[in-house]
Amino acid sequence: YVYDNVARQWQEFDLNQDGLISWDEYRNVTYGTYLDDPDPDDGFNYKQMMTRDERRFKMADKDGNLIATKEEFTAFLHPEEYDYMKDIVVQETMEDIDKNGDGLIDLEEYIGDMYSHDGDTEEPEWVKTEREQFVEFRDKNRDGKMDKEETKDWILPSDYDHAEAEARHLVYESDQNKDGKLTKEEIVDKYDLFVGSQATDFGEALVRHDEF
Repeated sequence: YVYDNVARQWQEFDLNQDGLISWDEYRNVTYGTYLDDPDPDDGFNYKQMMTRDERRFKMADKDGNLIATKEEFTAFLHPEEYDYMKDIVVQETMEDIDKNGDGLIDLEEYIGDMYSHDGDTEEPEWVKTEREQFVEFRDKNRDGKMDKEETKDWILPSDYDHAEAEARHLVYESDQNKDGKLTKEEIVDKYDLFVGSQATDFGEALVRHDEF
């Protein structure tokens, strides 16, 4: 999935066809319109997005020449797959969730990232469970907030296999007769799960099988 995704995007960014992608090439393709018009009306903070991308690009660029090889560009697009990029994944996650800017994630910020009340008078049961998870497991030092290490343990646990977990989820949700195997009918019946899953490259894997 990762390498297919990079291959699809490579030609778009390698403007001079030299087999490398410089930061300037990436910036010009991604933010060219903004660079021409620094005050667009669409509400996006392009300057902040570009600064964040540049920071991640520099982290992925191991030799520091601001020119990415295919492997470095892969690390830029999919930092969660590379050990040396994990700190930037944690940093970006914390920046997204930390609304009060104190560099930590408190309980309400944690819940707010996954649930919006939208006029609900009572929180769903799963939200109450997440509150308990935060207190019991996420906030290891019991100070009411998640620091960098606690956040890393949450989003990048060392003993968690994302691919296996996603595969188990797909089988569990789709295997109606619980025989441990999926028939074509069971998959088709839950097709929305499969086309929404990274494990199937968002449905592309199904196309490559004759039985579908």
